[in-house]
Amino acid sequence: MNPLQRQLARLDEKAGQLTVTPDKPEFVGWRGNPWTPEQMAEAIRLNPEQRVFWRSLLATTEARGQRSEVRDQRSDGREPAAGNNIVTLDYAPHAAQLEIHRARDKRFRMVCTGRRFGKTLCLAAELLDRGGYEKGGDYAWVAPTYGVAERGIEAFRTFGFGFVQESGRAPCRVEFQGRDGFPRTRIWFLSADNPDSMRGFGFQGVVIDEAAMIPADVWNYVLRPTISQTLGWAMLVSTPMGRNWFYDLFTLGRDPAETKYASFTFPSKVSPYFPAEEWEEAREKYGERAFRQEYLAEFLEDGAGVFKGIDACLFDAGIEVSGQRPEVSRNVVIGCDVAKHKDWTVLIAMDAETGRCFAMDRFNHLDWTIQKERIVGFARQWHGRVIMDTTGIGDPIYDDLKRVLPDIEPCLLTMGTKMNLIERLGMAVEQRKVSWPGTANRSQRSEDRNQNGSLATDCADWRGLDAGNWEILTNEMKRYEFEYGATGRISYGAPSGYHDDCVIALALANYRKWEGEQCGTMVAFPGGPRRRLRGEERCLMW
Repeated sequence: MNPLQRQLARLDEKAGQLTVTPDKPEFVGWRGNPWTPEQMAEAIRLNPEQRVFWRSLLATTEARGQRSEVRDQRSDGREPAAGNNIVTLDYAPHAAQLEIHRARDKRFRMVCTGRRFGKTLCLAAELLDRGGYEKGGDYAWVAPTYGVAERGIEAFRTFGFGFVQESGRAPCRVEFQGRDGFPRTRIWFLSADNPDSMRGFGFQGVVIDEAAMIPADVWNYVLRPTISQTLGWAMLVSTPMGRNWFYDLFTLGRDPAETKYASFTFPSKVSPYFPAEEWEEAREKYGERAFRQEYLAEFLEDGAGVFKGIDACLFDAGIEVSGQRPEVSRNVVIGCDVAKHKDWTVLIAMDAETGRCFAMDRFNHLDWTIQKERIVGFARQWHGRVIMDTTGIGDPIYDDLKRVLPDIEPCLLTMGTKMNLIERLGMAVEQRKVSWPGTANRSQRSEDRNQNGSLATDCADWRGLDAGNWEILTNEMKRYEFEYGATGRISYGAPSGYHDDCVIALALANYRKWEGEQCGTMVAFPGGPRRRLRGEERCLMW
């Protein structure tokens, strides 16, 4: 048993002494959502035996509220309200913070913010409200070092003064009593540079401050298991730091199929308390990369990625994606990667002359009969030639499709052919010979939004039939990686636990496009199979 476990065991023995029920009813509310005398009187009438009444932070109706005075008086305003204890926690969330709080239906929330957004106060309020209103017990605040964790302790001192009790050191904890019947809530402040001290615990919830600075193994092998048995939740907040594991996890929240995840991006300027003059000074003073990462909260390319210049390959989806076949297209190629359960079947239609992708379909958990019908329907809709991955389960599917879809060709993905496909795609991306719908600067768009309008960021706000699918493709491209094997040979793939189906489908379409550029265009003659045109034949066709 490590020191932290021994300390926790001693506290469990004293649980009866720590849980003190006040003689007078206690009303806990928030500056953005305080108790009114009428509400207190009604609460006592409905539950006369209850000692602690708690108003959830989610009941806050107005963001960026001014300081509220809660008067200790009866609803008729003539005398004190039966000596009630009134606790008003000094926190009123601004619009972006409130949006994060309201996403509690998601078990995992990843929040990427610029500097001075107010993320520390947001994390502290989340723990206070959920520990007091939803479920008591043990919670964890994790930071890269104890020095960073001290900021969380200071946040509790700021708006929980007199309500929470602070004790211990390295690790420190704060405690408070939530609603009637709840066990006492304890929040432990832990450091990721001492991960072994966290093993063996079970938390109701975990918040991670500056998550991008914490090693991936600490999350995967230490923190994530602490919420497994309790089915607890996790909230990871950070300023970005390249495209590391935090970025990989962030992209899951952008995938509509990952229903337990939600991701948010907010630049510093979204906070109403961030000085406007500081924003302009930072823009002028710091370099472009530093400003984009630290203030716009953008995940910037680093040297570890396979594909360079991805953002330059994105075009305005709000204008281009319309479900219409491009008028300029003479030749369409369709990359197809098939799967059924864990992975996805993906089809991407590309204009073989311009490299511009204009249609996409992505699905899984469908019977093979339905999948084959959907592939045939997609191919016939866009009148394209299908290039299909026939590795493994793809081989018999290809045989069935060949009977009803003559315009299809197989591609067996060995280590060598996959390397060739990926390297050709990497070259096409770098030279901007391939493109697809998307938004290169989501954070800048967030900066320009009206603060009084919707701040929803869990889905794309641009139009188009396949908007969510295109964003998944972009995320897969950005996190795609390579590694050197024991023999020194390079292998390509997605990080462990992630998908690369969209990348493979795009690579198949791009490789067929590249073949056409090198060897000529494939055309179909009436009454005969496709064949390549050579020499004079090709000149005559054009």
